[in-house]
Amino acid sequence: MPEVLTAYDAYKDVVDRQVPEIRTRARARLGRTVLQQRSEKRMTQDQAAAELHIVVEQIRRYEAEWRKWQRDHPNEEP
Repeated sequence: MPEVLTAYDAYKDVVDRQVPEIRTRARARLGRTVLQQRSEKRMTQDQAAAELHIVVEQIRRYEAEWRKWQRDHPNEEP
């Protein structure tokens, strides 16, 4: 039984701590890329949303995630 509890604890660590961190970093990277493309006039939020088959509001959330990352981790890559 101790092996099962150890395995479960490892699983919970991944699910509870690591997955949200991975998701946050990935969203920040996506937001950064969209903002870069927009600043270079390569695409609009509407075009990005259409390309990704999501709504514009989600693009805004990704961009906000990047801005938040920059505030919280100024010298760190997501």
